[in-house]
Amino acid sequence: MKMPVAPVKISYSNPIKEWYETNTQTLQSNNIKGKYEKGMLISISNNHLYHNELVKDFKELYISFLIALTGKKISKWDVRQLQGGWEGDRVKLPTREGLLKLIANKTPVMLCGVHNYKKDDIRSRGKEYCHSHFYIYNADCYLPTNPVELRDKEDKIERHLARYTNLRKRVQGIIRITPVGTGVYQYTDKVSPTTLYEYLQSPITSPQENNVINYIANNRHLPQVQYPLTFIYLNKKL
Repeated sequence: MKMPVAPVKISYSNPIKEWYETNTQTLQSNNIKGKYEKGMLISISNNHLYHNELVKDFKELYISFLIALTGKKISKWDVRQLQGGWEGDRVKLPTREGLLKLIANKTPVMLCGVHNYKKDDIRSRGKEYCHSHFYIYNADCYLPTNPVELRDKEDKIERHLARYTNLRKRVQGIIRITPVGTGVYQYTDKVSPTTLYEYLQSPITSPQENNVINYIANNRHLPQVQYPLTFIYLNKKL
């Protein structure tokens, strides 16, 4: 009697996951996962600024963020800024492999967006003033895990970004730093190094998904104007 043969299990490889794991074995063993593992959201309630005025300072803001985060000097000539389009794709990114290399090199990357205030908001003053939001991935590589030290670092970041509020003095609550993947986005912000590319492309490929990137992309208080997004990264190792 011929015995039945057990079915052969076929496993499929993920080349993106394999590339990342091969190139980050040392980094993964040394990296302690923490509060900002899925990314950091920075929201700034800018004062009396329009869209174009905000966008022109994005590169300098990114540099200020890196200085606060790492204490290292950053040249603006080493910073690359990719601007999405008013028509077509509102998000422009490096290649998938290029993005993975940035993450493997511990380079923080930033996606920037602009929103209008509500028309009846006192900060709008009837002139369609705007405020800004920033998603940063990979900042956790440089953040302390001790809660007290981490709060000191968050405060340092706020101080370095205060100049972009267009206020004469620092006001509490004008700059808000929060971890991604919490609150209403606890189960929808599924982001990791190997899924980051798709996550950042959410406004193009899955605008209906409830995640932080689509929140940044949606100018909900003036829906007839949807601003392009800006992607910024350091083009060399920190």
